[in-house]
Amino acid sequence: MNKSKIAKITVALLAMALIVPTLFAAGMKESDPQSVTVRIISVEQEGASPVFTVRSVDAQQFIIKADKNTESSFPVSALQAGDYIEVVLDMDTATNIRYINPLVSIGVMDVYISDAEMTSLATLNERFSYTYGYLLLQSFASQGLFFDIGYYVKGALDGYASSMLEEPIGFYTLEELYANIEEYQNTIWAEQKAPQAFTEGFADIADANTLTKPEDLISSFSYTYGYLLAFNMIGQGIEVDGDLYAQGALDFASNNKTLMSDEEMQTAFVEYQKVVEEKYAVWLEEVTVTNLSDAEAFLDFNKNNNEDIVVTPSGLQYQVLNATDGPKPTAMDTVEVNYQLQMIDGTVIESSYDRGETAHFPVTQVIPGFSEALLTMNVGSVIRTWIHPDLGYGANGTESILPNSLLVFDIELVGIDK
Repeated sequence: MNKSKIAKITVALLAMALIVPTLFAAGMKESDPQSVTVRIISVEQEGASPVFTVRSVDAQQFIIKADKNTESSFPVSALQAGDYIEVVLDMDTATNIRYINPLVSIGVMDVYISDAEMTSLATLNERFSYTYGYLLLQSFASQGLFFDIGYYVKGALDGYASSMLEEPIGFYTLEELYANIEEYQNTIWAEQKAPQAFTEGFADIADANTLTKPEDLISSFSYTYGYLLAFNMIGQGIEVDGDLYAQGALDFASNNKTLMSDEEMQTAFVEYQKVVEEKYAVWLEEVTVTNLSDAEAFLDFNKNNNEDIVVTPSGLQYQVLNATDGPKPTAMDTVEVNYQLQMIDGTVIESSYDRGETAHFPVTQVIPGFSEALLTMNVGSVIRTWIHPDLGYGANGTESILPNSLLVFDIELVGIDK
């Protein structure tokens, strides 16, 4: 070894010898029993009176402030994101700050708050995304459903991305995805050979995202399940951050340190649910008004542009499609009918024809418009009737029918029960 290298090593060793006592002097005194160990997530305000967002070792996130009265072993103006500190608080103001970065870095203090945990989930959408991914996996585990978690996460990432693209990405076509599920159910699940725990996981979704096409059915099923859940989520109106959703799933299955505490996740879920319910209530109110306006406009056009339409005093409109001379039912009768209900846009809601069997019910125990239509009919006849919301399900609607929807029924009176 030449003299130059020896000199450099000697200088380095001397420097370390000088640094180590300094590090210990900076932090080896005993912790204040009232102190909280945190890691700085971000510096919200710089200067002599800085403000920090921090995360504690028990996964709590909060704001702390320093001022001229704060005692510190390190210049508070020099603290930055990523630093570990012990802090004694009076409300949200630090009365004492102890800089412990050196002690953490050399392992003297056994404290670890990962970079992933340092991610500040600032918005409700971010918090819910992580929570939803986490709670889904928790629910699956409670039901005995486990995955190759790497491929589940890879599937979730691909499925979410595909929901945003015109051309889906991923290892399989939609038909192949459903075939994977069917094969898994018919073999591994039916033979009770399904995994009893999640496979060894990853710390970060980036690692799972590098996986190549699965080579076994358990991995294929795991990918498929993750893919379809994420892909269909957007269609169901659940808006999430795809990466955080996947990270939440990964953290539960891999037993990683979480970005949120259980309490924070519960709060995020409740808050998101409340927002969704509020948005739905506003939307439903708008739909109620719009549907009534659309229904009345349609009925007005219909009666003025179709000479075969009959309009009753109640406003019921109907057209006879097949006339007969059979007997008419009374309000006291029970009838046998075939029928199809569709919306104004042609969407079929219900059909006895599709079920392959007729329906039987008392004439007066259906919506008013349907009852009135039946009383105009002869056995064997077929009509189409347009029912104003006031004669249908009104402003309440049903589980499958929106408020103030115009109803279009095709009715065949098959018979009158004896």
